[in-house]
Amino acid sequence: MKKALSILMICVMLMGIFAGCTSQPAENSSSESGENSAGTSNEVKIYVESAINTLDPYQTVEYASCYVFNNIYETLIRIDENGDVVPWLAKDWTVSEDGLTYSFTIQEGIKFHNGEELKASDVAYSLNTAIASPAMSSYCSMMDSAEATGDYTFDLKLNTPYGALISMLQGLYIVNEAFYTANQPCYDVACGTGPYMLRDGSVDLNTSIIVDAFEDYHLGKASIETANFKIITDASTARIQLENGDLDFMMCYNVSDYQPLKDTGNFNTQLVQAPHTAYIALNLEKEPLNNKALRQALNYATDNESIIMIAYDGLAEPARALTGANSFGVDFSDATDYTYNPDKAKEKLVEAGFPDGINFDDYGIILEYIPGSYHEKIANCLKEEWSQVGIEISLRATESVDCAKGEHMMRTTGTDYKADMSYMAGKYASWNIGSQNYAFYKNDRVDEIFRICDASSDQAERAKLYKELTEIIVDDAPYIPIQHKEIPYVWAKGLNAKVYPSNECPYYVYEWSWK
Repeated sequence: MKKALSILMICVMLMGIFAGCTSQPAENSSSESGENSAGTSNEVKIYVESAINTLDPYQTVEYASCYVFNNIYETLIRIDENGDVVPWLAKDWTVSEDGLTYSFTIQEGIKFHNGEELKASDVAYSLNTAIASPAMSSYCSMMDSAEATGDYTFDLKLNTPYGALISMLQGLYIVNEAFYTANQPCYDVACGTGPYMLRDGSVDLNTSIIVDAFEDYHLGKASIETANFKIITDASTARIQLENGDLDFMMCYNVSDYQPLKDTGNFNTQLVQAPHTAYIALNLEKEPLNNKALRQALNYATDNESIIMIAYDGLAEPARALTGANSFGVDFSDATDYTYNPDKAKEKLVEAGFPDGINFDDYGIILEYIPGSYHEKIANCLKEEWSQVGIEISLRATESVDCAKGEHMMRTTGTDYKADMSYMAGKYASWNIGSQNYAFYKNDRVDEIFRICDASSDQAERAKLYKELTEIIVDDAPYIPIQHKEIPYVWAKGLNAKVYPSNECPYYVYEWSWK
């Protein structure tokens, strides 16, 4: 017997149409009327911080490419700002009892940019192409194959049960099979079902990509006629172009630009928490980092709030794990609270067997950091803060260290997380030692919970177990979480824009409009 997960897509469509046609000003938006820098309501110029290598959605997971992909292509589902799954090209689906087969029904009447109707065969082709691509392994490793079972139905078969499967589909774009196979390698062409289509002859992957509103988009034509994605690799140049009116929308790659731009009062501004964590990787195979009480002392001795102000201009939130509470299953309500507490740090040092403090030089342990970045500032803050409770550490700048091979002792680094706690198996499950588990952390119960939750589609059961898992990994303290960075956005006064707390899908131009 199958477990139904069907949701009425018509409600979602109506909500999407309403949101697209009546976009409200985002936080700090001006209510006064205005036009864009070109004096027209037909174009928006968007900053892209790095060159785009390809428009083939199966050959890259670079964020800069996603800015364009999200407006040309669509996916079977979307994750909203609350972390909930919203059906999109998929209308509904069911899961087999063994959790290995997902049967989908897709929307009818949706058009590709070449005029062809979206069929299940296009979806199966897209998924199978992604499954075969090494670049997409983080999304598809649990998938075996997809097969169309009708014009609007298909089955997706897994090689192992995976309870978070549906959320992973947000990263897999759907292409037109005929177009894709005829235009290989597809590095500068595209054909999706999204609200914008590539303008012929407009693509220069190093300078600019121009897209125009798709007349037959299934939710109605976009309010803004043209989006020009301008690739500018120097952040200072981008800021000048924004101030001169040559850009309308910018993510502040240089975070120190944000407050001065906000203070001018000439722009709309907004901060959104990104699913990214800066943290200290501790190698638990190195003595005495295998001492849990010592690791807890290090966490209590870390003043995240001060570090954020010094290292990231205050544009971040303190982290309690390598994932945030906006990821499904993460529940810190009963987890150990490592809010900065020098007295608790000293108590834990006593418990760990270091009543007079510890000098890590005696153990050959050095805190390594990435030079010339906010990681360097984090390392210097930690050295000072830890010394206040009797913990001495030396610092060393290193460009690259293979943490997967255990070449580190302590290392400043960062990681992304996704909409479901399952993704954190990479950092906390023992089977990922030698890969993403830089702590070389082992806990049998943690491994067991990850396996149970991957095999289950019962979301209530998964949430309960992930709460227990959260409490375990926070208490075991295999890492020192520092911050979840906030991404600062700045845009023209006359532009109604909306941004999301997502690396993959930070915005959709379709939802924007000029006043």
